[in-house]
Amino acid sequence: MRDFKTIASLVGDSVKKDDLKYVDCFMHDNIGLFIPSMGKCQYAQRDNHIHPSYMIVILFSAENIEADVKAKRNYYLATVTSPDIPHCDIADEKIKYYCLLINKHYFEEQYRMYMEHIPVFKAKQFNLCNDILKTLNTFAFEYSKNIPNANITLSAHTTIITHWIIRSVIGENLDMHSISADFSIARAQHYIEQHFQEELTVERMAELLHVSPSNFNRVFKKEVGLTPTKYLIEVRIEKSKTLLRRKDIPITEVASMCGFGSSAHFASSFKRLTEVTPSEYRGSFEC
Repeated sequence: MRDFKTIASLVGDSVKKDDLKYVDCFMHDNIGLFIPSMGKCQYAQRDNHIHPSYMIVILFSAENIEADVKAKRNYYLATVTSPDIPHCDIADEKIKYYCLLINKHYFEEQYRMYMEHIPVFKAKQFNLCNDILKTLNTFAFEYSKNIPNANITLSAHTTIITHWIIRSVIGENLDMHSISADFSIARAQHYIEQHFQEELTVERMAELLHVSPSNFNRVFKKEVGLTPTKYLIEVRIEKSKTLLRRKDIPITEVASMCGFGSSAHFASSFKRLTEVTPSEYRGSFEC
């Protein structure tokens, strides 16, 4: 088994090679991807076991899992658990999953780029865009094939994967499905991202692209899956989350800064998309 020293640093010093005989392991300096392929991970079967690293479990089928969050379309349900938190892993062999272990110091160093306070995660559930599977499988391919200069690309993938997960945990979901391959629509998306605070209309955006409003609305929805108006509201809500986490800006001011005409519209839109109120969202980040 390659890189067992790194495996032990992430899983725990008491792990034995035989514990992972049914698990495919793909490693780099600060991250490990563990895929149960032929059976259960024997280490994971230990009652109330712990890891010295952050554990992220990505569930590909969550029908039999008690969920605290609503799974979004094109997303997987995932959980994150902090180091040294006793837990019991999934026992149902029908549930397929990937397990990521990320070095404690590396994860916290990256997390502090977004938030000063790092909470203790006890199997915290969150939505993770299912396009991350492509990145994880590329990571596994690079490692298993031992391609020249793989260390460079594995390091890059480690950074991308870690930030993708952190953003998802704090609610800044990276949704690759919403990025259009149509340049004109991608240009409109970029314009919305840059001017979300302004009073944007379908007519105004269509004019910028030199197309009719009806054609713009139709093509945008076909490419992105949302109308331009709904996409704009989602962008505004995502931007508002960053301001809400700061706690020093009144919610009414957050609404105005993010382009909402009223606090009531902001609150109803936020509740519809996140299932919590702006105040509840802000409160969830209190130390």
